[in-house]
Amino acid sequence: MAEPKLAAPGPRHESICDAAAKVVYQFGYRKASMEAIAEAAGVSRQTLYLQFRNKESLFHAALEHITSRMLGEARAIASRPGKSTAQTLLAIFEVLCRDTLEQASRVNRVELLEVARSQEGELFAQFEKSLRTVVTNVLAKADVMPAWERDGFTARDLASHLLDVSSGIKSSADNLQEYRTRMSLAIRVICARGEARVARTLLTQQL
Repeated sequence: MAEPKLAAPGPRHESICDAAAKVVYQFGYRKASMEAIAEAAGVSRQTLYLQFRNKESLFHAALEHITSRMLGEARAIASRPGKSTAQTLLAIFEVLCRDTLEQASRVNRVELLEVARSQEGELFAQFEKSLRTVVTNVLAKADVMPAWERDGFTARDLASHLLDVSSGIKSSADNLQEYRTRMSLAIRVICARGEARVARTLLTQQL
C-alpha cells in the first residue's frame, strides 16, 4: 500500500519547525514526541503528519530552518558597520548558541549535537562550512591578520579554531552569560595581536 502523500509546506511550516525546536530543547531529541510538538505548535496530530511523515523528517526540516535563520543573522551581523572585529565575532557566535543555552540543558545540548551530526551529517557539515566562511571573511577584512600571517596562520585557520572553541564551550557552559564570557576571551586572544600592531603603527606615525 502506497504511503499517503505529504502536503506541500504551508504557512504553518515555519511555526511547526520553531515549536519542534523548543520541544527538543526542553525534552531532548529522543524524548520529544510528535504529540508534544503538535501541541506546542497549536495544530492537530493529523495536520502535523500531513506535513511531516515522522519525527526524523520533522527534525530535518527544523534543523534546516534553524540553520538557515542563523546563517542569515550571522551574515547580517558580519556586514553591519561600526563594530570592532571582536564585537562582530562575539555577536555572530552568540547567534549560534543563544537559543540552546537559554532553553536546553547541557545533556540535551550534547544529545542534539550528536543527533545532528549522525542523522543530518551533510546538512550540518554544510552549515559549518558556510559559517566558517562568514567568520573567515570577518577576520580577513580586519586589521588582525598581518601579525598572524607572519607566523603562517590564515583567516580560515583562525575561523576554524574559533568554531572548535565555541563548540567546546557550548557543550560545557551552564548558561549564555558563561558562554559569552569564555568566548569573548578566546576572541580577544585572536584579536589582541592585530590590535597591538595597529596601536604601534599609529604611535609610530604620530612620532
